[in-house]
Amino acid sequence: MALRKIIDGIFVCDDGSNGGNHGAIVLEDEVIMIDSGMIHPKSAETKKFLESETGLPIRKLIFTHSHGDHVFGAQAFEPVNLICSEPMLRRCEKNLKEDWEPETLRKRYDEVKDDRPDLWEAVQSLVIRLPDIVFNDIISFGTNNEITVKLFGGHTAGSSVVISHPHNSVFVGDLIFNEQFPYAGDPTCDPDRWILALEEIHSGEYDIIIPGHGHVCGLSELAVYIEALSELRENVKAALKTGLSVESFIQREMVPDSITAGFERFGEVSLRHWFSFYG
Repeated sequence: MALRKIIDGIFVCDDGSNGGNHGAIVLEDEVIMIDSGMIHPKSAETKKFLESETGLPIRKLIFTHSHGDHVFGAQAFEPVNLICSEPMLRRCEKNLKEDWEPETLRKRYDEVKDDRPDLWEAVQSLVIRLPDIVFNDIISFGTNNEITVKLFGGHTAGSSVVISHPHNSVFVGDLIFNEQFPYAGDPTCDPDRWILALEEIHSGEYDIIIPGHGHVCGLSELAVYIEALSELRENVKAALKTGLSVESFIQREMVPDSITAGFERFGEVSLRHWFSFYG
């Protein structure tokens, strides 16, 4: 079981074994999931563990954004209320007609069936439905509004964070790829809003920050990440002014050192989007 308790009332899976990071906040009368993982049979084990460990039901599942590694595990938590921002709902509606059409998904994941048979098998029985509760800016949950969900945008137009006030903790989804190069190639990615969001999160002085990828971190790691994305933005703008291509940008190693890990996976597609965004 990859899920672990990091403090009383907060459980997190941050080892990448089930897609993007996900976790749970334990309230007095229920458990609230934040994101769902990607492989629903593994997510079903998470549900069973949490309900056994806490003796409480999981009634709500809050999505930080619409990428499959954070939402494909949702069916494991049924029956449950699915919660997301309004821009994420629009993206889900579009995806269900295009990228998330069953045959399209099977073709996409066919190439990983040998390396990741658990993911391939999960896709065969994947069921995706639209969220039940949708908010435009901010929404709260809990008897005393212990949980706040806020739309920021940035990584995607629908990216949101989930704040647990009793624990002074925040789940930020893919606004943070801790110590890694982020996937920043979503068509709705806005680097300026992304950096502003991170600066606001930093000003909240949270004790615990749960990123979308990479291990749980704190304010010092967030500060390094903000500096790296800010430097990357300035480097992209400078490259555009001098007519550099994405290929030349990569060859000249203009990616900040603190986020070079994983660049080979997301780097080129992310840079192409940022070059287009600022160009």
